[in-house]
Amino acid sequence: MLHAKSMLYIASMMKMMALTCLLFLNGGQSHAAWFEAKGQAKVIDGNRAQAKRVATEEALKQAMLFAGASIQSVHTLTNGLLENEEMTIRSTGEVERLELIDEVYSDGMVTVSVRADIFPKMKTCSAQNDEKHFSSTHFLVRNRQQLAQGSITHFDEAVTQRFAETMRLNTQSMKMTHIAPHTAKFKNEFTDENVRTLSTLSNTQFVVVGTIDDLSITTEAPSVFLPWANGESMRNFRITLRVYDGVSGGQLFSNTYQNEAPWEFDRFEIVDEFSAMFWRTQYGKAIDKTLQTAILDIQETVACQPVTGRVLGVTYDKVSVSLGRDNGIDINDELFLYQAKELTDSRGRKYLQYKLYPGTFVVKTAYAKSSTLVSKEEGIIANIQEQDFVVKK
Repeated sequence: MLHAKSMLYIASMMKMMALTCLLFLNGGQSHAAWFEAKGQAKVIDGNRAQAKRVATEEALKQAMLFAGASIQSVHTLTNGLLENEEMTIRSTGEVERLELIDEVYSDGMVTVSVRADIFPKMKTCSAQNDEKHFSSTHFLVRNRQQLAQGSITHFDEAVTQRFAETMRLNTQSMKMTHIAPHTAKFKNEFTDENVRTLSTLSNTQFVVVGTIDDLSITTEAPSVFLPWANGESMRNFRITLRVYDGVSGGQLFSNTYQNEAPWEFDRFEIVDEFSAMFWRTQYGKAIDKTLQTAILDIQETVACQPVTGRVLGVTYDKVSVSLGRDNGIDINDELFLYQAKELTDSRGRKYLQYKLYPGTFVVKTAYAKSSTLVSKEEGIIANIQEQDFVVKK
């Protein structure tokens, strides 16, 4: 087949013994280490430059992940490295120097070796490893007429499911726990209200709103020398993803991603958008790569957002909440309870008012998806109501 096949692996690491000595001698400080990695990619239609770019980007990504660094700027770093193939200096705070060691072309593949001087970022917040839960509806397809070729009428549902599965496989701190079985049109003036409603019904902290903006196909004209041959068809995939805080309805993240790849199906062929065969095609793999990039960007955005849940029930001395061990909650953790009310001013503008309940609450028992809290001051719990909020600081 002609589809790209990226094969990634960490080849070797350099100066690790020296790094270990430095860490023992200078505890608590962050030091760089040279990491060497290789990436491979298939050369498609003789396009060596594109294959080299893919292999270089993936090699650098693997090195940075192994070193514990952020990979947000891999694409920018790759471009800079290829502009100057000997050495490039970057001020990202994580990658000081990059070096392209060599590139080897063999059997239609390119193997690229890179070396990176990496300073892994230290953890900046206690919430980074806490599991965040997301909900969504089926992503909206702006122009459903574009679904006609391939008869992929359930493409919105298939991509939403793929997004949830990709999030599960590529992160350890994010999970799509609820997908409403319909497509919602989130108009700007109603978005915050709809988001809060979906968040409450699904018991999730974050809401993802996705819009598939473009699925159009462009087909090359047949060659004048081979008029009977079919021209290659390229299909676009452009998606806009927004992430909202389920408590306030406020937008935390918004970005648009675009990719394209060959559409390998006949014009009149009916395609199963849920099938493994579809996701193994060049177009399916291009979508996967786009979703992976978006999910890593979202992870960067919500990493330090404190884990928030809801009050499930209240007795005179105990409070049941929707946060549990799956969210990183453990016995004796201290949590805070608060109330959020929507107020409307004289001009009809709506605001959220937050009221923190006095005192600190301690986890008495922790289950997978819920916990029981008691007041640290051992007083009678008053005024707290179901659907109030709990936050881990």
